[in-house]
Amino acid sequence: MFPARLTALACLLLAGCASVVPSTAARLAALDPLTADPGAIEVVVILPEGLAVKPGSARLEFGATRGTETRKGSFVLEDRPVRTAVAGPEGSSARGFALTEADAERMRALQAEIAAWKREGKARGTLGLGLGGCGVGDGPAPDATGSVLIRMAEDGPFLPLIRDGKLADLLGAEVLAAIQPCEGAE
Repeated sequence: MFPARLTALACLLLAGCASVVPSTAARLAALDPLTADPGAIEVVVILPEGLAVKPGSARLEFGATRGTETRKGSFVLEDRPVRTAVAGPEGSSARGFALTEADAERMRALQAEIAAWKREGKARGTLGLGLGGCGVGDGPAPDATGSVLIRMAEDGPFLPLIRDGKLADLLGAEVLAAIQPCEGAE
């Protein structure tokens, strides 16, 4: 049986567990990643001043594990206009991301493959987000914070997943200090 929960929203996100909004995590845990429409998944990242997303680095990771077997895929998230009002600290910027049409189709195919595969035994699903960051100007301040909103249904609301998480906690102090200057990032 495939647990009807998302076991990981990783890479950038769950390293800062203290900043995760429990009500959103609970709502995401109630979703079945095999039935979620990939074309409806949208993420808004609120970046602090001095931090940008490297072009082409945003990815959604989806998969399942059954015993020692794994089925997984990595899917491109493209920049999308942020169509909802989001508030952030002064100097922050909001970036929207969603799957490309081609990768939404690839993810649907993987969902179908995993659904057939899980009928043969217990499986555990994962859904993760990865973003490559780069510095603008002097880069982000050591105490900079960021937020992440997620929407899993086209007509659903954006839910706050991470609220004002300290980058040093989310990324780790070493990673934050090692952020390179942007080349062509907005």
